[in-house]
Amino acid sequence: MRSRFTFVLLASLFLAACARETMGPPRTPKAEARLTGPEATAIEVRVLDMTAGTTVDQVLLIGPSGQRIAAPRLTHSSRESGAVVPSRPSIGFGVTGGSASPVNPSISLGWSLTGDGPARRSREVKALIVPPDPAAYRAAPEAWRIEVRYSDITGQTNVLSLPAPRLE
Repeated sequence: MRSRFTFVLLASLFLAACARETMGPPRTPKAEARLTGPEATAIEVRVLDMTAGTTVDQVLLIGPSGQRIAAPRLTHSSRESGAVVPSRPSIGFGVTGGSASPVNPSISLGWSLTGDGPARRSREVKALIVPPDPAAYRAAPEAWRIEVRYSDITGQTNVLSLPAPRLE
């Protein structure tokens, strides 16, 4: 009875550790913006490092008088980073048995086919916004800002705000 309890406890701890390692802590997405297009007349906004369950609802360019220009289309992509190549071999040592049975030492050799660590998956969203008056935007880019409205896995709406890019 006692060994069964110990086994269940150890198995539960192992599964909990594996689940925590693969899920990872929730990350706040990052956003960046740059001028693009002929004569830098458009703004490309990239929302990076999005975890599963996070959705970008809207990307807006906010003007000096409060006007809001929404990106007409959002382009989604995903990527995976981390160890995806086989790692080096590993050796494990163990002992089984106890007071009622003989002690049996063991040695195990293994080779991980998934790499040295967990892979990290993230999604990216791109948006392209063209200011209604590119000349007015280029004259005072500091008066403009970008807002990224997104929802996390709980359904809570969040806002990332960043300055609009300047022509450099």
